[in-house]
Amino acid sequence: MSNRIIGLVGNPNCGKTTLFNRLTGAKQVTGNWPGVTVKRKEATVRGRPWTLVDLPGIYALASYAPEETVARDFLQTAQPDLILNIADATALERNLYLTVQLLEQGRPMVLALNLCDELQRNGGQIDCPALSRRLGIPVVPISARSGKNVGKLLGVLDQAMTLPPHQEGLAVLANAPAQTEQERYDRIRTILQGIYDSGGASGRTTEKIDDVLTHPVLAIPIFLLVMLLLFTVIFGPPGMGMKALAEQLVGQVSQWLDAALEQAGASWWAKQLAVDGIWGGVGGMLTFLPQMALLFLFLSLMEDSGYMARGAFVMDRLFRRLGLSGKAFIPLFMGFGCTTPAAMAARTLERAGERRRTLRLLPFFSCGAKLPVYILFASAFFPEGQSLVIFGLYLLGVLVGIVWVCLVEKSSARGADPAFVMELPPYRWPTLSGTLRHLWDKCKGFLAKAGTVIVFLSALIWLLQHLTPSLDWTKQSSISLFGCIGEWLAPLFGPLGFGSWQASVSLLAGIVAKEAVVSSMVSLYACGRPHEIAGALQGAFSPAAAVSFLVFVLLYPPCVAAMATIRRELGSWRETGWMMAGQIVAAYAVSFLAYRIALLVWPA
Repeated sequence: MSNRIIGLVGNPNCGKTTLFNRLTGAKQVTGNWPGVTVKRKEATVRGRPWTLVDLPGIYALASYAPEETVARDFLQTAQPDLILNIADATALERNLYLTVQLLEQGRPMVLALNLCDELQRNGGQIDCPALSRRLGIPVVPISARSGKNVGKLLGVLDQAMTLPPHQEGLAVLANAPAQTEQERYDRIRTILQGIYDSGGASGRTTEKIDDVLTHPVLAIPIFLLVMLLLFTVIFGPPGMGMKALAEQLVGQVSQWLDAALEQAGASWWAKQLAVDGIWGGVGGMLTFLPQMALLFLFLSLMEDSGYMARGAFVMDRLFRRLGLSGKAFIPLFMGFGCTTPAAMAARTLERAGERRRTLRLLPFFSCGAKLPVYILFASAFFPEGQSLVIFGLYLLGVLVGIVWVCLVEKSSARGADPAFVMELPPYRWPTLSGTLRHLWDKCKGFLAKAGTVIVFLSALIWLLQHLTPSLDWTKQSSISLFGCIGEWLAPLFGPLGFGSWQASVSLLAGIVAKEAVVSSMVSLYACGRPHEIAGALQGAFSPAAAVSFLVFVLLYPPCVAAMATIRRELGSWRETGWMMAGQIVAAYAVSFLAYRIALLVWPA
């Protein structure tokens, strides 16, 4: 029984990854929208010598989309000892199409019917023993979210794994001749006749909500209002109050660290490196964690409730003008959180041209790592309307990206009319455990970066700020290595209104990680004291220059990790290089225009 492999297969959004987490103890991201799993994941089943392989969600054993190819190739080449097919009990007729295809191959299989509790709440029912007899395989009703009957499923898997890997007669549909799609659906209806009732209460509720949220005229304004509400909470009293508490905590840690080093007799450079350099950069970043957590919370709720899938449906008509389908909305929307996983999610798009256009558009969707920069400048220069300012930045990034893709992909965007087929999942209340897992996963990534990349960059920036080109110590930053690099770069940004060496090298540090823009500025403008950074920036930037700087940060290329992922997805360094160069040109041009317009409002 050792080294046995189970392939976990099912339709998108059927609870497959949730069951994977239940059986293995893993913490893979789940969501109430298709396309969450874009590559196979493996883990050991708890208490069993089995490897469970979570395959991307597929509707059939075709090979059109990349995720379908991943699943099909695994089933054909890896030859798993058992297939665990999970199906959505509330939409069983559609889900059984894949089941029938798997049975036609004669594979040993167990069918787990998920969401049976939801089926009962909707007034439906399923006779699982009868379905098991008609299919010729074990059928187990479960709830992956609550864990109901998952223990029973493990018992059934125990029995199935004791059988020979390729026993004959396991399924009544095995060795059946090749069938058409219509013939398969006819067979499925025959199988379910008299033993399955889908109810329909959930469907009627979903239809009523969708009448409003997917309305041809009201849908996009409602979506924009939802996003505006999100920003109002994040940058209004709730978010700013949480930020103020974080600033107090960071300040207290600074005082404690300073006193501890003083008592230990540390040298001036060690003290400044630890307090003003490393903790100044890291602490400056941590003050923005509460507001970023609120952003991640809202995005998680939108995903888990099923609203994100509606966004894809609503945006389909607009995206067709760009040679995209509404399905591209999902990786693009994910880009508001982090560009790296969003680029990987673009694999779910069937057409290579659509994937390429999506990847080119993706960096213009502002990632969460840029949010601390927005908060820092908006709170310093536009405290009364900072939610509108930041909301406007996000919209500007999307609009500039659309214009850019239209210019670059002019010929292909005009004639493209990709088909759009996507399941709209029922609305569901997000679970507390799922929401907290999503939130922790996002915040953990932010904290990990603060504890590694930002610590390293903060220390490096402090050293470059205190070493001259001849490697002598200096307390005069303008003659340091960093100052020399900045002085060389500064004239390039003069026409944009922020031609100072500090601003220049902060943008340079942001190429490694966008959070480093803030940590650099805390070190260079406020000498490692986060509570003084707002006043320092007000003395160094005019409001018009602040607008220009925000626009440049919005539009210039994302971090190295994100660009490396995009390069891997594009498969070309040359194309990625041209893409980055184009973004820099767009950032410079739009920032220059924004600065000139802002000067009309705030003359220098």
